[in-house]
Amino acid sequence: MHHFSFKCGALLCAAIPLSFNALSGQTRGPIDQLDDYIVSAGPTARAIKDFASPFSALNSEDIQQQSGSTLGDLLDGQLGVTSTSFGGGASRPIIRGFDGPRVRILDSGIEALDASSTSPDHAVATEPLLVERVEILRGPSTLLYGSSAIGGVVNVIGREIPRTPVTELGTIEGGLELSHDTATDGESALGYAKAGGESWAISVTGLKRENDNYDIPGDAESVSGTLENSFFETDAYSVGGTWFLDQGSYFGLSFASYASRYGVPGHSHQHEDEHGEESVSIYLDRKRYDAELVLIEPLAWIEAARFRLGYTDYEHTELEGDETGTKFENEGWEFRGEIAHGPLGFFDEGVAGVQVSDTDFSAIGEEAFTPAATTRNQAFFVSEHIHGDELHWDFGARVEHQSIDAEGAASSYSGTALSFALNATWKFAEDHSLALSLQRSQRHAISTELYADGPHLATEQYELGDDDLDLETAYGVDVRYSYSGRDWSASVSAFYTYFEDYIFAAETGAEIDELLVYQFTAVDALFWGFEAEVDYLANQSGDTSVRLGLLADYVCATNEDTNEDLPRIPPLRIGGKVRVDHGPWSTGLLLRHNFVQTNTAPNEHETDGFTELQLDLSRSFVMKSGEWTLFAQARNLLDEAIRHHSSFLKEVAPQPGRSLRVGVRFKF
Repeated sequence: MHHFSFKCGALLCAAIPLSFNALSGQTRGPIDQLDDYIVSAGPTARAIKDFASPFSALNSEDIQQQSGSTLGDLLDGQLGVTSTSFGGGASRPIIRGFDGPRVRILDSGIEALDASSTSPDHAVATEPLLVERVEILRGPSTLLYGSSAIGGVVNVIGREIPRTPVTELGTIEGGLELSHDTATDGESALGYAKAGGESWAISVTGLKRENDNYDIPGDAESVSGTLENSFFETDAYSVGGTWFLDQGSYFGLSFASYASRYGVPGHSHQHEDEHGEESVSIYLDRKRYDAELVLIEPLAWIEAARFRLGYTDYEHTELEGDETGTKFENEGWEFRGEIAHGPLGFFDEGVAGVQVSDTDFSAIGEEAFTPAATTRNQAFFVSEHIHGDELHWDFGARVEHQSIDAEGAASSYSGTALSFALNATWKFAEDHSLALSLQRSQRHAISTELYADGPHLATEQYELGDDDLDLETAYGVDVRYSYSGRDWSASVSAFYTYFEDYIFAAETGAEIDELLVYQFTAVDALFWGFEAEVDYLANQSGDTSVRLGLLADYVCATNEDTNEDLPRIPPLRIGGKVRVDHGPWSTGLLLRHNFVQTNTAPNEHETDGFTELQLDLSRSFVMKSGEWTLFAQARNLLDEAIRHHSSFLKEVAPQPGRSLRVGVRFKF
């Protein structure tokens, strides 16, 4: 591979097969191998152990083993990650207790531009089964992607734009999958393919899913054992093309369509006519256009440059039975440009870039709790690195200006956020390292926090914004110890984040239209916790390997002004896992206990603990036509009533009961 294309692989999102033995425990070969590298979550192709902040990723194999019909469902269970769990169709990741606008969902480095950050019943417009790779960033490394991402970044890398030529000219590469899920009596079918020549490639993807209302355990609150209005249907497809230039440079274009309809459990409207209560469902339609230009060594002092432009036309309609209720629209674009350089002054390497976006959001109907608004954002960011024999230094900064003009508002919002970070990684002994990260981040308030004024029935709240809200400022410290030996690997991370003017919706005690009034306000807040994982290669002989693992995570969050707990914070989780590979056979087991959450906010109920038991099994067959794989994935084998404390619907909508997903996969 060309030197520059490798060194700037992170910038270019190059698709190369990597393992993540220290983080995901999916290594198939011997432990004594070259460092594992990440390829798109930072300015350069850096070794995972060089990251001062926790970083984790799911490659295509991990995604297939984990499955998940939504992004939150796919990532729920990763260290430090839970989900909003709003029925079968809407589930957004929560990282270290942070959700909503504090977790940025990206599409290959730029904003996904859906409406999922404004409400937990708004789905993420991403199809996990068509994703090639998902990266989860926490701490200072998130500054590359947005000051608002104080909690973390989920970077989803799809197959829409081909970034590498086909392996053999004149051939077609791709895959097909058919599966059935017992909990939803659901069927899904997907396919993707790439074809091309020496200097070009085209790709197509497609998926169709039909999931009925899902089954829940008998001890959950349901007469029939089925959660009403939890169905989920999806149709998605994309087409893209790329022209490959010299030395790995390329220019690609793509179009993607994502449409889904899903029910919102526990959310119904009462009508005065003979129809009575009408169940509420959401129809979501997103059209996205992307362009990406990558240049390798365009100038003597630039090793690589990447430019990406995305335009999204998003719309979702809340349906009351068959009648249209509230319609949400979000139309916008985002441009991101970045350059990577080699040695410059006393820096060994680094990246600098700009990010510009413009979005128009509107809501029309009885649940239009926030006014139409135009949000414009301009940012400049830089990340520089110094490599020493024992110490590795990272310096990062981001300046971000944002303006919001809301229809009918007495005043508009305009502000500039300044964020910066310092990371140091100390390799104090062979296979051992200690990392320290210091960060000061500022987040702009979003239009909902500033201008909300209306009933938000999905959360059973009447929400009031505050247009006097200013910047939210967070001061964070991350400490991480890592060990990676021949048979053992371990990592322990502790984090402490103190907020000035932390923005959240606080209950006022008043009622409007029989809904409790929640006022967005700013308080001082404290988040702290830890994440830990140990991985042990118990056996490696021939084509057989046995890997064992232990994991745990915890977060505590308090309102420092009142010394009360903040709402919907996940409890302590501990667990163990086993992965056995034997030739074409592969199986994995995860057993994890979620403890009772007793640290509750005012008027918030405790959530019972539960134990998860998951199992996956697959068998591959290599033939001349390609590789066939039969797979089975069992979830909630103990058939427990799983209620996530982070969910607004935990009382009325538990997670699915015991389920089995079986299917066949073909790669060619």
